[in-house]
Amino acid sequence: MFDGNVSPDVSVVGPGDHDDPDVAVMVSVHGDEFAGPRAVYRFLDEDPDLQRPVKFVVANPPAAVSDLRYLDVDLNRVVPGDPDSEDRERRLAAQIVEEIEGCLTLSIHTTHATPEPLAFLHAGFPDALAAAADLPLDHVVEEGRVLEGVFASRGVVSVETGMARSDAATSNARKIVRAFLRHADALEGEPRGADRETRYYEIYQMATKPSSTDDYRLLVENFRPVEAGETYAEYEDQRLVAEEDFVPVLMSVHGYPDIFGYKGREVGRTLEAAREAWIDNE
Repeated sequence: MFDGNVSPDVSVVGPGDHDDPDVAVMVSVHGDEFAGPRAVYRFLDEDPDLQRPVKFVVANPPAAVSDLRYLDVDLNRVVPGDPDSEDRERRLAAQIVEEIEGCLTLSIHTTHATPEPLAFLHAGFPDALAAAADLPLDHVVEEGRVLEGVFASRGVVSVETGMARSDAATSNARKIVRAFLRHADALEGEPRGADRETRYYEIYQMATKPSSTDDYRLLVENFRPVEAGETYAEYEDQRLVAEEDFVPVLMSVHGYPDIFGYKGREVGRTLEAAREAWIDNE
């Protein structure tokens, strides 16, 4: 049934003028991913000494209450949305885009693919790239060649904090929220250790499943390079062999019925290399 009243849950916390914060943290884009809301609620329960107002957005409250990824359509595939759609998530997307306009925004997710936290973003957003580089992450991935209709296309930094429904993902999310707010000068302290190396990648192709089954055996690890000719998955008498070198990104047999994840390539190991690849050449 069409419910015109569906809307994100938005709270502003911190000192000063609350009318127009330019920093935001978003959770529950997918309603069955708990690490984000748990991390934010625990962070706010500590009564943090925020230095500027921050907007906290629960993106899809109906899906979160229902413990479902989405109710009508995937919210993170229909951006910028449609305020007049009968799909709840399309209406929500339109409201969220308006809500976070002008904000440096962190969106928190979890995955079935890897315990390692990683960030996704789109090329052409220097503020998002600078923020991602300041987070406690080993991997930052540009997804614009493959994924459309996602919040990263609006300059949002989307972070996968670890395995779905794990305590580690919540713990990672809390650290990432703090680092992000420190980067944005909303919280005192340094965002991350100076000795951490981040690698930067871009995905260029989906890694499809020939058969819609979870019975495949995945023979590779995420972010470990695969060489041309190497078998990366098998199912019964099927062997999937790499036609070219690639880096697996968010590959899993359980995430989606039709794809394992994504094929990527490394663009560098410094912020300068990533900026040259994604910002300076835009």
